Amino acid sequence: MTKKIEKIYGIHSAMEILKTSPDRILNIWLQDSAKSKPIVLIHDAAKNIGLSIQLSKRDRLDKMINNKNHQGVVLEIKETNETNPNNLDEVLKKNENTNPIYLILDSIQDPNNLGGCIRTAVAAGVSAIIIPKDRAVGVNETVKKVACGAAENITIITVVNLVRAIKKIKEMGVWIIGAAGNAEESIYDFDLKGAIAIVIGGEDKGIRPLVRNECDFMGSLPITKRIESLNASVATGIILFEAVRQRKSM
Repeated sequence: MTKKIEKIYGIHSAMEILKTSPDRILNIWLQDSAKSKPIVLIHDAAKNIGLSIQLSKRDRLDKMINNKNHQGVVLEIKETNETNPNNLDEVLKKNENTNPIYLILDSIQDPNNLGGCIRTAVAAGVSAIIIPKDRAVGVNETVKKVACGAAENITIITVVNLVRAIKKIKEMGVWIIGAAGNAEESIYDFDLKGAIAIVIGGEDKGIRPLVRNECDFMGSLPITKRIESLNASVATGIILFEAVRQRKSM
């Protein structure tokens, strides 16, 4: 099967790929007039691993990525990490004995939220992210830009039916914990040291009823009454790192 090729851009994304997956880089373009320290670091890192660097005018880079904010760097890379629905079983089997943390994102519409969730998930050591194919933003260029290269370093599984996917996850002995502002119990009261999947709902309506019905527990964050809810990516970070904190005491 021929691997897909995609373009990523931006200083942070470029530096992350150069550090973690340089073998995936096919081409790299740098703005010829850009002389900032990060651009120089990218140039030197690419040169040190034997990549051919193409210096280009800014307007050419603008055209390559439809006038997105490339910050003077564009990379063409082999796409490898987004997994199709049929690979869920494979991922679950692979992580069966590893005490995994999965992140399930239900109907996230904002690419900035999804990008933030992905970056946080990588930082917290999440085993895989599961997202629905429909009624949600996909892992597009904006998401990858916000994630600053993190999307290239985690397995992201897109599923047709999120409820069915959760049932499969539960069959592997994983507890499903949903986050909702109206939940009576606090996330901080749960034992997050075992195999778990954290479910975060969409920006507008939260976790959908059918998905919520599959959750073993529902927890909230103890926020003041002066604010209704937290941004999805912020809530994701708080919950995931509570799990990280608990696991460090094992």
